[in-house]
Amino acid sequence: MEKSMLANNRSGDVILLSVERRSGIIKGIWPLGATLHGVAGKRCLGRKIQSFLSHAATMALKKAVSKKNKEADTPLPLEFHSKKSAPATYNCSVWHMRKQAFVLVIHQPVNQEAAAAVTEFIAREEAEKLVREAEDKFKRIIEKITMPIAAYEIHLPKRFAFMNPKFTEWFGYTIEDLPDMDRWRELAFRDETYFLQMQKQWQTELYKVHSGEKPESGPIDVTVYCKDGTIKDLELSLTTDENLCYITFNDVTERNAILRTLRENERHFRNISEQLPIPICVFSDKGETRFLNQAFIDTFGYGKEDIPTRKDWLLKAYPDINYRQEIKATRESVKQTHQKSGTLVKHYEVTCKDGSKKKVEFFVSAGQKNIYIVANDVTGKVIAEQELKQSHRQLRELSSYLENIREEERKHISREIHDELGQQLTLLKLDLLQMTKKINREETELIEKMKQADQLLADTMRSVRKIATQLRPSILDNLGLVSALEWQSREFEKNFGIHCVFESLLNEPYFSISQSNALFRIYQEALTNIARHAGATQVDAVLSQDNDRYVLEIRDNGKGFTMDDVVDSKKTLGLKGMQERALMIDGEFQIQSSPGQGTYIQISIPILITNQEINQL
Repeated sequence: MEKSMLANNRSGDVILLSVERRSGIIKGIWPLGATLHGVAGKRCLGRKIQSFLSHAATMALKKAVSKKNKEADTPLPLEFHSKKSAPATYNCSVWHMRKQAFVLVIHQPVNQEAAAAVTEFIAREEAEKLVREAEDKFKRIIEKITMPIAAYEIHLPKRFAFMNPKFTEWFGYTIEDLPDMDRWRELAFRDETYFLQMQKQWQTELYKVHSGEKPESGPIDVTVYCKDGTIKDLELSLTTDENLCYITFNDVTERNAILRTLRENERHFRNISEQLPIPICVFSDKGETRFLNQAFIDTFGYGKEDIPTRKDWLLKAYPDINYRQEIKATRESVKQTHQKSGTLVKHYEVTCKDGSKKKVEFFVSAGQKNIYIVANDVTGKVIAEQELKQSHRQLRELSSYLENIREEERKHISREIHDELGQQLTLLKLDLLQMTKKINREETELIEKMKQADQLLADTMRSVRKIATQLRPSILDNLGLVSALEWQSREFEKNFGIHCVFESLLNEPYFSISQSNALFRIYQEALTNIARHAGATQVDAVLSQDNDRYVLEIRDNGKGFTMDDVVDSKKTLGLKGMQERALMIDGEFQIQSSPGQGTYIQISIPILITNQEINQL
């Protein structure tokens, strides 16, 4: 402990300096207004006493404050020098104080010895008073500190000098319970082997501190028994002065319990991870590879020695620099949009150690200090999905091809029925009319039969036209999709009595044959479903354009339905048929319905050729 010192600067009086034993730094001067060999007292604080002394005086002072010096308070002539004053020799004496400081008493120069005895007596009285005050203040501070502090003698008999109240509160021991270190060993350390192990570490640190190698020890972890038999895990630090060792304690029982739990959990995690067939990797928040399970090594071929850091993993797993930069950019963007604790799922193509490539699905989760990565090799799954998509595409192309053939057959059959059969029926009607004119008017029964035959022939001709139209409306081929949809709307309203309004917002649209066929058949199927199931009184349809797509919207005010009610129901075959027709032309099919709110259908298809392109043809 450093002491505040007194000094006097009147002629013939003394100056007292408080000097730190190890460094020689002047920590106090009395009186503060004194001058030390021409240097103001305030400017002396913080400077080393050696800066005022000649080399011989420095060595003499060092010997005087040495622990081996047995001649206390022996007069010591020291030569002082400074830039402002010529060298001069002063009679001095050293007062050995407790802790880290000593008092250097500077008397008058050697030719003024008459007042030395009186001056020394007065100064010593004042110094001792300040020492007592400082010790009392130190004691009050120690008692208020919230951590346990104890001090014991470094040399035999190694008695405890003091314990603050917090020491007794924590451990239950008083200074009467622990007169010396031997008793502390008996009560606090009940395992002799453990004590000897800790004592070795303790004494090593104590030697380094006491010899001045370092100011205080590093934290030493130790487990001790309290007076009530409970056990505490502690972290203690040592510092010393001339003959006292000061110990401060920090209770780390809870921290160690948490660490033990974490280590146990980590052990369980490693055991479980090693048993799982799923690749698992753990990186620290600094990018170090913490853990790879066997499944990870088996899947990718990389061991911990191959990828000691996350950077090494990125370099080897993604050797293509452009692909690697793309992955890094994706990761940074994801970091900005997701919370740290969230789990991210990404798909990447990984290059294995043997050069093969695998499609991998990564699940990344960030903890407080680690990043956990679970990998799922989906190479087979991706290949199967690609093959399945290819198969679906081929089936859809086949369905589209068959549908186009069916439409062509319908067109051909419709034309044959309309042209050939219609022509023959017309000739038959003309022949029947000629026959009717040649029958005698008196043959009323035959005339009546001929009228019935004529009526039947007319009905047959209407049926033929209807069948031909249902097979393939000629208006679709002659006037286009918009006219065909308008005609279909009028036919629907005429046949079912449901008001149907169709509106086209397009200006000279162009549809491919496949698109026209698909949209017309979807519209036919939608109106048929409305007539059969909706119980609607109003249908509105709009054909419009949205950017680079044509959109057909159909809405009714029927009773509606819930999608859950028709899942896996045969009633949904019509809906699935409409959806499949839309997919055949790269379209999108949407349906919305709820009970009592009617049904809304939207079909969106790409524009294959624009009006500007048509004009350029």
